[in-house]
Amino acid sequence: MKKFSTFVLVALAMSSCSNNPSTSGNVSFKASAVSSTGKTSSTARTAASTVVITDFKVNIGNIKLETDMEDAMHSTDPIHEDVKLMGPFLLDLLDPNKPLSQFITSVDVPNAKYEEIKFNFTKSLIAGDLEGKTFLIKGTINDKPFVIWSAENIELEMDFMDPTKDFAVNDNTVTLNIKIQLDALMAKITSLANQGLLLDTDGDGIIEITTGFDDGHSTIGHQIKELLENETHLDDKD
Repeated sequence: MKKFSTFVLVALAMSSCSNNPSTSGNVSFKASAVSSTGKTSSTARTAASTVVITDFKVNIGNIKLETDMEDAMHSTDPIHEDVKLMGPFLLDLLDPNKPLSQFITSVDVPNAKYEEIKFNFTKSLIAGDLEGKTFLIKGTINDKPFVIWSAENIELEMDFMDPTKDFAVNDNTVTLNIKIQLDALMAKITSLANQGLLLDTDGDGIIEITTGFDDGHSTIGHQIKELLENETHLDDKD
C-alpha cells in the first residue's frame, strides 16, 4: 500500500546529491505520536472525557531507503542502490519518561538522492504485552478499560507527493521522523464509543477490539488498522 506523507520526514540539511559513492552522510530515524491540531501526544490523549489513551506501542520491522531512479548511484553502484536497516524496533510512543520524538536508530548511507522509505509493523517476539502483536493501544472508554491490537503486518511505502521533497544525503545529517496522527485515532474511537458500538460482549471487564474475533469487533479492528496505515506519514517538519 503506497502512503504519501505523515510519518514525518524531517530533513535537517537538504542538498544536492553527490555521484561519488565513496562518501556518505548519516540518516537518523525517529517516531512519534502527534496531533494535527498542534497538541502533544500527552495532551491529545483525552477526547471529550469519553476516551483516554494510556498506551500506544508499535513494533517496526526492517526499514529500507530506496534511491531515486534518476540518481546516478541507482545504476552505477547497484550494491548501494538501497539501504536496509534490520529491526525490529519496539516503541512505546506514549511513555511519559521519553521525548515526543523517540530515537529509533541511525546509519551511515552513501551520498545520493533518496525517494522512498519502506517499512512495516510486524509481530513482536519480545516478552511483554506487545508479544505476538504488531501494535497495541490501551485506555478507557467512559472509565471502562479497552485494548486495541492486531497480529497482522502493516506494510508501508512512503514518499512525498511533492517530488522536490525527496531527500538528499551529501556528507550531511538527515533526520527522518515517522509520525502517527494520534488525534485521528482518538476521533475514530470516540465516534464508535458515542454510537454504542464498543462493548464488552464476553463480560471479562475489557472492551477488546482486534482484527480477530475478540468481543465481536473484528470489522472495527480492521478499520482501526487501516486508519493507522492512513495516518502514518512523511513530512518535512519535526
